Amino acid sequence: MVAHGSVKFTPGSAQEYRGINYVLLALLVERLTGRPYGEVIGRRLLRPLGLRHTSVPGDDPHLHGPHVHGYMRMTDGSLLDITDYDQSEAWGEGEMVSTTGDLDRFLTALFSGELLPPRELERMFTLPPDDVRMVDGTPARFGAGLQTVTMNGVTFWGKTGERYGYASAMVATLDQQRRAVFSFNPTHRDASQLQVTLRIAEALTKP
Repeated sequence: MVAHGSVKFTPGSAQEYRGINYVLLALLVERLTGRPYGEVIGRRLLRPLGLRHTSVPGDDPHLHGPHVHGYMRMTDGSLLDITDYDQSEAWGEGEMVSTTGDLDRFLTALFSGELLPPRELERMFTLPPDDVRMVDGTPARFGAGLQTVTMNGVTFWGKTGERYGYASAMVATLDQQRRAVFSFNPTHRDASQLQVTLRIAEALTKP
């Protein structure tokens, strides 16, 4: 939404990513189940899939178990350790903490049809019509919860995530012949993170 309650564009005419949609989804989960959304995720996804290193930590700011530290570069050039961070600030938009191993297990289960009926899974891999563009004019790249990128003729589907000091992504081709989960530690939140992701995609698809 923009000022004065007017919509940014007519629904269905353009596409724009907004994390608040995941907050709304978490609210919907709680309304329908009567339970905290993190508890529902644990019961329905994390435990059945054996994702023992994934959690919704709430107001616990610490990363438990082996982990790398995240840093943010300050205006004076120094690096501030920001490993401890209250993930609940992002709530349903990005409160979950995981490992590359657990993300790979989740991605495999999702793409293999273990989590959703075929019709719902197909919606995740379906883009809007060609005349629907991102608000910046580039082609639409989001299905129902997944985003896509094509490099060197290879099309990946997946999802990225970030917070200060950390960035990650999990991607795979539809046939899962190529699948990757990676994490890196940027010291800035700017376009350089996308550049790193694209360099990794280039390496994954280089002939």
